[in-house]
Amino acid sequence: MGKAVLYIRDEELLESLKNRLRERGFAEIIASGSASELLSETLASHPEVAVVEFSAGDQEMVVAVKKLWDKLSLPIVMIAESCDLENVQTWGETAVSTVLAKPVREEELVAALVLSIAAARRVERLKEEVSSLKESIESRKVIEKAKGRLMERDKLSEAEAFRRMQRLAMDRRISMRQLADAILLTESIAG
Repeated sequence: MGKAVLYIRDEELLESLKNRLRERGFAEIIASGSASELLSETLASHPEVAVVEFSAGDQEMVVAVKKLWDKLSLPIVMIAESCDLENVQTWGETAVSTVLAKPVREEELVAALVLSIAAARRVERLKEEVSSLKESIESRKVIEKAKGRLMERDKLSEAEAFRRMQRLAMDRRISMRQLADAILLTESIAG
């Protein structure tokens, strides 16, 4: 599956969770001793998920978790003293993908890890799709602008200008976007 970083003070839970994660296919499990170690080890190893035990007032951990989220967009499963709605909302708006209240059952924790990783992967796919759509829209704008220049310069209809661009792109074995960029560059140099 991948890597997980753990910051859990309860040694029994930590060892048990390490074993369960290995059974689930995690190749590497990194256990951290402090918030600063959690931050440095996570930034160095790029795990798929972090499990963090949180105690009220642990400001160092708050800062570390926020930095992890800002730098890696890493799904973070928080184990907290309680799961009151106010804390859950606060964490959910910042960096944490799941909050579990102590005492944590292993099954709940493993399920939260698996679901957090799956959700993070879905978000990554959506980001890629949005990026692809943005690129497609940008290409369409450039093609339309180049087509407009051809229509204006050569007194062509929209359909004629588009067919000319298609023919030129096929003849030169380049994309319509590359051809449109070349047309606009030529027009700006000539103009």
